[in-house]
Amino acid sequence: MKTPFYRVALRFLLLLSLTATGLAATSCKKDTPEVKDFSGIDDDIIKKYLADNNITDAVKQPNGIYFRSISKSATGAKVTPGAYASVLYTGRLLDAAGTVFDASSKRNNVPITFIVGSNQLIQGFESGIALMSYGDKAEIYIPSALAYGPSSSGAIPANAVIRFEVEVLDYKVVDEALITKYLTDKSITTAQKQPSGLYFLPITTEPNGVRPVVGSTVSVLYTGRLFDAAGTIFDASSRQNNVPFQFKIGSNQVIKGFEEGILLMRKGEKAEIIIPSALAYGPTGAGNVIAPNSVIRFEVELVDVK
Repeated sequence: MKTPFYRVALRFLLLLSLTATGLAATSCKKDTPEVKDFSGIDDDIIKKYLADNNITDAVKQPNGIYFRSISKSATGAKVTPGAYASVLYTGRLLDAAGTVFDASSKRNNVPITFIVGSNQLIQGFESGIALMSYGDKAEIYIPSALAYGPSSSGAIPANAVIRFEVEVLDYKVVDEALITKYLTDKSITTAQKQPSGLYFLPITTEPNGVRPVVGSTVSVLYTGRLFDAAGTIFDASSRQNNVPFQFKIGSNQVIKGFEEGILLMRKGEKAEIIIPSALAYGPTGAGNVIAPNSVIRFEVELVDVK
């Protein structure tokens, strides 16, 4: 029996509508303007801005951007090339008014998610994010050649120096916010948060049922859903002729969150398990259905314990 929800090896590339964000690496060009080296002019503009605003802790990087750390996470892992990063941002022109040309706040505070080092976004933005850890906040000052160069982009003039205020989100924080909102929207008050971050919601109880332990073989009926408004089903026992799925606890046959949730049950019980991304499919996602860093949930029935 194939069980797509727990043993998918294909990497899923999250499709992004980056062009709409003002961060895309390419933009619409009417004509091809003459290329001119603005690096010296841009550097002078950035240095004057920093001096005028008494900013002394912005550090120039080898590629010409200036990076200013605002706050650092004590526990966040370093952002590395090839990793996914979710970023909240405010993009500003380097004018006296600090004119905002784009921001997450204009998009319901939905972070932009991309693969670091994939050239999905403008070079200066990606290289600045690569200097950060998850949970950090910073400012990135980007010369025009590493931004939009001689082409204008929306409110951004040609050959414009720009700056970004950015926060690389810790997925634990993002997941917790999503789960909390889901529980609030559904008026669910009985979900039990576990130390791992998993949420367990009992549906039916069997006080005399056998509880599984490491080494037990369990049989489970399940429905796996994405954490979207529609509750999209990505896999279910109903698609497997309602044959219960069997696995051995502790054998690493299933994702960590699924196993942890089953260990909280007794034979005959039904429950809902809400699984944060780190206990699900993490930064790789699963196949072409479950995006990287996705919260998922399961409706489960523990049919048997041996």
